[in-house]
Amino acid sequence: MSAIRRLLARAQPGSSGGVAQHIRRGERLAALIKDRWGINRPEQWRSKHARWAIEHGLADASPATRYHYYRTIRVLAAAMGHWPNWEPHLRGAWTTPTGTGTRASADRGGRPPKLAQRGAHR
Repeated sequence: MSAIRRLLARAQPGSSGGVAQHIRRGERLAALIKDRWGINRPEQWRSKHARWAIEHGLADASPATRYHYYRTIRVLAAAMGHWPNWEPHLRGAWTTPTGTGTRASADRGGRPPKLAQRGAHR
């Protein structure tokens, strides 16, 4: 079982289909980061690696696709306990499905993201 699969399977709440989509995106992110930076394990990632993957590795993707990858990075970072530190470094147009830019979280409204707490198990 890959490290991405292990992290996301135990950390991401939701339907099995939604978790499977996160796993597929996470494995693609891992491949992009491994090809560019030579880093094999997500525990070794830094925010710069995740930002590079969204900005450059997925440069040809649509805004909605980049948003979905951002959501997967957010879940991975939360599962590893990095999200509070990474969040300011990962702001960009990909934080909305339309790619129109960032909005303050207080302005968004709606349900908060379902992020796992470090060490949470299903």
